[in-house]
Amino acid sequence: MKLRNLLLIAFGIFVGYKLAAKMREDDPNVVSGPRRESGRAVRTVSAQAQRLADQATTKSLDMIKRARGSLRDRTGSDEAVWN
Repeated sequence: MKLRNLLLIAFGIFVGYKLAAKMREDDPNVVSGPRRESGRAVRTVSAQAQRLADQATTKSLDMIKRARGSLRDRTGSDEAVWN
């Protein structure tokens, strides 16, 4: 019974290690894959779209922070609840 448990634990560690290695791999098509195959105009448009998406993300996070601040001020609740 102890040998079986040892084998199961070893197998679990092996599978976990393989899954972790697979999850750490970069997807080649995420950043540079399609850009290599496309023309200059497509690269320019996709770069501008990425820049706009980054700006929208930053602005939405700022709005969320302001909304949380105003809610915190209105309710007068403790600071520890919001962290």
